[in-house]
Amino acid sequence: MALTLDIVTPERRVLSVTCDEVRAPGVQGGFGIRRGHTSFMSSLEPGRLTYVEGGREHHFAIGGGFLQVADDKVIVLADTAEAAADIDVGRAQLALADAREKLKKLTVDDRNHAEEEARVRRAAARIGIAGT
Repeated sequence: MALTLDIVTPERRVLSVTCDEVRAPGVQGGFGIRRGHTSFMSSLEPGRLTYVEGGREHHFAIGGGFLQVADDKVIVLADTAEAAADIDVGRAQLALADAREKLKKLTVDDRNHAEEEARVRRAAARIGIAGT
């Protein structure tokens, strides 16, 4: 028996597969899940979510969110999720440059600082994941 992985964003179900392992970017650090894992929930950072199916790795850029594990089922509720092959690197580079410029103009106390900082992390993650 294997794991079931579902990745869902506010817009749609991005993926539903059976796999052997899931690796995710938790806010406390990255972690992996295999069959028989203890049930838990975790907040996710923007970054790389990987699942392994038949020895082959598949990568997604996720924009943060939450992950739940229970009874060999992994559910990812992501702000955004994009397969590595679908990432437009040029668009991601423009988004990163734009977010960095906006962030430079803000102080830590500015109400938009956290949002722009998250945009930088998401764009940087997309660029890194597209290169795999």
